[in-house]
Amino acid sequence: MTEVITGTVVDQLGNPLSSVNIFFPKEEIGTTTNNKGYFKIDFPFKYPVTVDISHIGFQKERIIIQEKITDNLLIELKKLFIEMDELVVTATRTKKVHKDVPIATQVINKSEILRSGTTNVAELLSQRSGVSLQTSVEGGSVLNLLGLDSRYILILIDGQPVNGKFNNRVSLDQIHTKNINKIEIVKGPSSSLYGSEAMAGVINILTDEKVFSRSYDFSIRGINSENKLRTDGLGSGSGSLNFKINQPLKRLNLSINANANKIKTDKTIELIEVDQINRYYFEMIFSTKDYFKNDLSLKFNVFDQFDNGKSKLMVTNTNIERYNYFLTHSVGSFTQTISSSSYKRNYVQKRPWGQLERDDLTTEEYLEYEGLFNKKIGKHDFNTGIEIHKATYASDRIKDGRQIVFNNSFFAQSSFDFNEKLNLIVGLRNDNYSEYNSVVNPRVGAMYTLNGSWKLRTAWGKGFRAPSFMERFIDWNHTQFNYTVLGNVDLRPETSNGTTFGIEYTNPVKYQASITFYHTNFDNLINDFVIEPGKLSYQNIESATFSGIEILHNQKISESLNSGLSINYIDNRDNKNNIIPNTMPLSINSNISYRSEKSFNSTISIKWIAPYTPQEYDPTKGIFVKADDKLNDYAVINVVGSKKFKNYYNFQFGLNNLTNYTNNRFGPFLGRSAFIEFSTIIN
Repeated sequence: MTEVITGTVVDQLGNPLSSVNIFFPKEEIGTTTNNKGYFKIDFPFKYPVTVDISHIGFQKERIIIQEKITDNLLIELKKLFIEMDELVVTATRTKKVHKDVPIATQVINKSEILRSGTTNVAELLSQRSGVSLQTSVEGGSVLNLLGLDSRYILILIDGQPVNGKFNNRVSLDQIHTKNINKIEIVKGPSSSLYGSEAMAGVINILTDEKVFSRSYDFSIRGINSENKLRTDGLGSGSGSLNFKINQPLKRLNLSINANANKIKTDKTIELIEVDQINRYYFEMIFSTKDYFKNDLSLKFNVFDQFDNGKSKLMVTNTNIERYNYFLTHSVGSFTQTISSSSYKRNYVQKRPWGQLERDDLTTEEYLEYEGLFNKKIGKHDFNTGIEIHKATYASDRIKDGRQIVFNNSFFAQSSFDFNEKLNLIVGLRNDNYSEYNSVVNPRVGAMYTLNGSWKLRTAWGKGFRAPSFMERFIDWNHTQFNYTVLGNVDLRPETSNGTTFGIEYTNPVKYQASITFYHTNFDNLINDFVIEPGKLSYQNIESATFSGIEILHNQKISESLNSGLSINYIDNRDNKNNIIPNTMPLSINSNISYRSEKSFNSTISIKWIAPYTPQEYDPTKGIFVKADDKLNDYAVINVVGSKKFKNYYNFQFGLNNLTNYTNNRFGPFLGRSAFIEFSTIIN
């Protein structure tokens, strides 16, 4: 004789929850709730009956029904403050639940991105612990992670490298946050999986996942900024327009993303060469899945930036173009990608009377094949892959005008879940460059769960970075500052040994805290030295040590209030115990977020940088010296609010950099700004 069990699942506010999993483990049967949170199941139950209730974003519940009941069960689920079952891919190059990853990884999820009020990745990352960006009005950002700059940080978009780090700047401001699903940040050496440039870590920007459903996303934003240029101030207005279309066509899906951004200043001053910046981005993606479960996608995107300006000394025009093509094929456990990308920067400088002073054209072209195989056997994950890479560099400033570099790589990694407490990961990578000897980089990571709440994580790995195209080949003639920088083709690759150790406590309903220690030893660190008066060149130095500590704390204060706090301290020194310049040796991030029942959200975030005395390079002496003036502490405060209407329309507003902080030593950098934005999503 069958028994009938019925029930309704709600959240803590009494709202019904749909698509909740209802599972009876002893009977091995289950069902899901409807749009009213109701479920019903018939079965010849024998009491007592165990029921498991689970739903994404909520704490799992288990109830035991001791005897036959006739009343409708009312089950309340508590919303998780920490997403424990979120999948991550960057740290291990395979999909793995975040809580089970031995390598320290931070995730900026979709909801955090929307609450941040930012328009691009540069703005978003600048709010994170241990990350600093100096973003210029003229475009591009100098990124710093754990005290290491952009040279040592591998930037990926959907697992593919972002090329064209010109003058150590990376164009993170070209990537609109509306098109991002999440960002994964792996701190610490990751060369065993990703090769060169991953010595400080990896930042993987993951765009929205492929969904074979119709949707239209549109947003428009108006911005008014106060941009400080050295000691003078100037106002600027800017605007951004973004739209996204996802359209299924039988078994084919078409996705189009596009955005435009314009910055216009209202005055010019001596030595500042930017009056107006125009940026355009366009992306098109075709994806399909056949009857044999072959996934195929073709992605094309293009970014164009044009700057023009006129100062008392000169007229300048800068044009930056970036093209990327990706063809990806997946079947079963095997994924292969063919990618082609090009980067072009044309800088034209003229005297006011029309005489041509400089016309620099620099191009970088990349062609790469990647094959990746993942296999799961029980609790054991194994992945291996190959990469074949060709890079072509051309510039008016290099000998013979063109250089070609080849690199092929092989990597393998295994993870072992010995039991519910111990997870181990072991990886190895071999890189062969056309101009260097073979480089082998191993990595070992382990995680031990003390109980359900406490975890220990530790990792060790070797890293390396091949000298960049600019460091090896390009000669920079800074006549206005009376010195030149010469490339050095004899540079040796930088190598490192890095260790991380951390302890973490998590109560997924209301609390999370962690403390992580970082320590990395570098050999053959590349820096610039005076070789004769007025001439500098890149040289390898013997060794350096980079150490740091990061403390993170997140708490759910109430159903409406969440708070976060992070402290990051970094100490970087060379082999002579001299401090290596760093933009933020001590920083504190804090935020508090409010969410109402009526679809109103607001967030206040504060980032404080402690005072410090920097060491700067003196091109006439060839040494690092203390600056004459101490840099005072400063705080960057952002306030963002949003209101949703009818689940389709969203109105957002905010004030960024309320203190109007700008770095007068290295300007120009963006100052205080206010924005309003309207967006809509139609399914």
